[in-house]
Amino acid sequence: MKLRSCVFAVALGLLVAAPLPSAHAGMFSISPDKERKIGQDAAAEIEQGTPIVTGPVADWVNRVGQRLVKVTNPEFEYSFHVIDSPEINAFCLPGGHVFVYTGLRKVVKTDDELASVLAHEITHAEEHHYARQYAKSSKRGTLLGIGSILLGLPGIAQQGLGLLDASMSAKYSRGSESEADREGAARMKRAGFDPQAMVTVLTRLSNEDSGNDLDRWLSDHPEGKKRAAAVTALIPTLPAN
Repeated sequence: MKLRSCVFAVALGLLVAAPLPSAHAGMFSISPDKERKIGQDAAAEIEQGTPIVTGPVADWVNRVGQRLVKVTNPEFEYSFHVIDSPEINAFCLPGGHVFVYTGLRKVVKTDDELASVLAHEITHAEEHHYARQYAKSSKRGTLLGIGSILLGLPGIAQQGLGLLDASMSAKYSRGSESEADREGAARMKRAGFDPQAMVTVLTRLSNEDSGNDLDRWLSDHPEGKKRAAAVTALIPTLPAN
């Protein structure tokens, strides 16, 4: 999640919206194999062009992420990476490559809080949100490139990714963000994390002074207080482990 990557979902009405249409139906579909290829190519470019962190922080992100993967559809092989940047940001590429920024440590303090970010991002891959957005943009005559997910990455020339970008904004639909919150909270619960931490992170982000560090996150994940309220209402309905 992306959580430009991981503030999350929308109002409660969207949390109970009808299921989104299949990502792979119709003439503008992208297959899971194509998603893997797009994600692999973009991940390779990112790793070559940005400072990737190793050590304890990266180990922490991978440990929490792999715990979530154990309760995730195994269609994709998930990987977790940390970018050295002060931005409060995260995103998930098609095919399951999750990147988080070191700046998240400003608002993410515990395993549960980190899990809330990663679970949201994993959902974007598992539910094929990139493929769905691509299909929608293609039908409008606007090609959605992976660069639309990666705007503002430190050290990356967007044209270097070799993919067409959209004239549209770099946002998943509100329906996709809603689904990422809803399924992300359920994923947290299945993995033994406290989904209340998603509310904590959303509230913390909403209460932060919206300076430069938050501008990018908030532009992709609007209405943090409403999303926090929606997740709060959702939590009592989640099935017990």
